[in-house]
Amino acid sequence: MSKYTIQDIFITYGDQYIKNHNLSKEQWKIFNAIRNCGTKELGYHICTCEECGEEYFGYNSCRNRHCPMCQNYAREKWISNESSYLLDSKYFHIITTVPAELNEVFMYNTKICYNILFKATSESILTLSEDPKWLGAKVGITSILHTWGQTLELHPHIHSIVTGGGLKNNHWVSCDKDYIFKVQVLGSLFKNKFLSFLKHEFKNLILKDNLNDIKSFNKFLEPLYNKTWITYIEPPKGNPDNVVEYIGRYSFRVAISNERIKSIDNGNISFEYKDYKDNSKIKEMTITAEEFIRRFLLHALPDNFTKIKHYGLLSNKNKKNNIKLCRFLISKIISNEFISTISRNFNQFKCENCGSTKFTYSFQYNINRLHTN
Repeated sequence: MSKYTIQDIFITYGDQYIKNHNLSKEQWKIFNAIRNCGTKELGYHICTCEECGEEYFGYNSCRNRHCPMCQNYAREKWISNESSYLLDSKYFHIITTVPAELNEVFMYNTKICYNILFKATSESILTLSEDPKWLGAKVGITSILHTWGQTLELHPHIHSIVTGGGLKNNHWVSCDKDYIFKVQVLGSLFKNKFLSFLKHEFKNLILKDNLNDIKSFNKFLEPLYNKTWITYIEPPKGNPDNVVEYIGRYSFRVAISNERIKSIDNGNISFEYKDYKDNSKIKEMTITAEEFIRRFLLHALPDNFTKIKHYGLLSNKNKKNNIKLCRFLISKIISNEFISTISRNFNQFKCENCGSTKFTYSFQYNINRLHTN
């Protein structure tokens, strides 16, 4: 268990922070949820063992997706579900990111820009994978949005796990290389698609006064066409049954884990980060509590925004049928049908008195907190 937590920071320094800063609706929800998680403010629950009647008391968790204390169960449940869609295929890890010059545009237009990021990423991958010059088939994509860098600054990027093969005319086409297409080609196409989509949304964007006309905005974007946008394509990620574990770790991360917080002292917060510019060395950074909270709240996602999306063979519309067909076609090639063997341990709670795992739950919520938050 971590010695220091984000909750500690919010409790200790949060009141002073909200006196000096205006929080958005989403930021207020995150702030209150994390500060009150696992406390009497959110009410309590009683678990009653169905076998022996033993009762256990606990405070309710906030279940907010930005809370580092509430992600384990959600991750395990998601991994258990997604493992049923695995294919006996190699998988590639692709990362697409935007330059820092666009950070301010993202800050004031989060939902529009994050949607564009997803769209530009998925369309680029699907376009290239279906090109006969590369794979020449439709692949499956699971894309996960991350908005932070190691030091909590805004750094929007998407991690995509892509099947190393796809469907073409009801045939399975396998990728026999350590890359599905050239990273430089992906970077160029992604850049052009993103900027095109962003221009298309110009009338809906909140921009600074000096960018409020289309000519000024286009001039602002012009240098970005000549810049190399950072993209990565990592080689296949081991065996198929490890892929969903890998995805799960990315899917349910928050901006910073409690484990990385090393000290809370005198209005300052020290935390560990990985310096990718210096051979990924682990270093320590100290910033004020005010700056820490500001950076953390930068990553508030819009209400009801989906941060994990599926495309191509894995799009929700035809996902189950596509997976059945792919498994059948792959099994004909490798002479045995792949069946996922992943088993999940949900750390199921057991009665200390009799060892039963069957419980009846009753919840008591703090109605006043529910209305005000």
